[in-house]
Amino acid sequence: MSPKNILAIETSSNICGISITSGSNLLAMNEDTSFRKHVELLPGIFKKTLTESNFTLKDIDAIAVNIGPGSFTGLRIGLGFAKGLAYSHNLPIVPVPSLLSLAYGLKEMLPKNGILLSHANRVFYQDFFWENNIPDLRSKPKIFEIEKILLEKDISFQSNCEKIIQSKKVIQKSEPSSLNIGLLANLKYDKWVNDSPYQIVPDYIANFKIKKAST
Repeated sequence: MSPKNILAIETSSNICGISITSGSNLLAMNEDTSFRKHVELLPGIFKKTLTESNFTLKDIDAIAVNIGPGSFTGLRIGLGFAKGLAYSHNLPIVPVPSLLSLAYGLKEMLPKNGILLSHANRVFYQDFFWENNIPDLRSKPKIFEIEKILLEKDISFQSNCEKIIQSKKVIQKSEPSSLNIGLLANLKYDKWVNDSPYQIVPDYIANFKIKKAST
C-alpha cells in the first residue's frame, strides 16, 4: 500500500486537534485543550494546520476521525466536520476507534487493554492484540463501573480517569492525539476506509434517551 496523505481530526475528549500526515511522517499538527469549545476552535485549527503543511485539500487522500467511544458532543462535532470536508471535496473517511488510538500512543508498551472515562464513575474498556507492532481490536468496547473493572482486570493504561481511580495503584496514562488517529488511519487504510461517509455514525456505546418536549 502506498503512503496516504491524511488529515486527522481528534475531538473525542477535551483535546481539539488536527494533524496532517503523509505515511508515517507528520507534516503539521495543532491541538488545543479546551472544554466544550470544539465547534469554535476546529475551523481555526483546520486552517492553521493546512497552511503549515503547505498542502491544500486537493493534496489530501482521506479524512481520518476519532469515531469513539468518547464525548457525545465531541464525537458529533468531529464527525460532522469530517463529513463536511469529505462531501465538499469527494474524499473518503477513515473512522478510527478511540481506545485503539490511545493504545497506539503507547506502542512501546504493547498495551493489552485500556480504559477511557465515560461519565460519573463509569469507563469504556477494550482489549487489544498486537501484530508487527500494530494494535488491533480483540473485543468491542464495553462500559464498566470503575471499581468493578479495577477488581477484575489488570489495566494497561487509562485516559482521563485520574479523578475516579481511588486506589493507590498507578496506571499508565495515554493522551488522545490527532497524530495517532492519522498514523493508524494510514496503517489500517485498506481495512477501514469508507467511500460512503454518510453511512458513518459515532460509536457512542452508551444508550442515550431523548426526552420529548412537553406540549
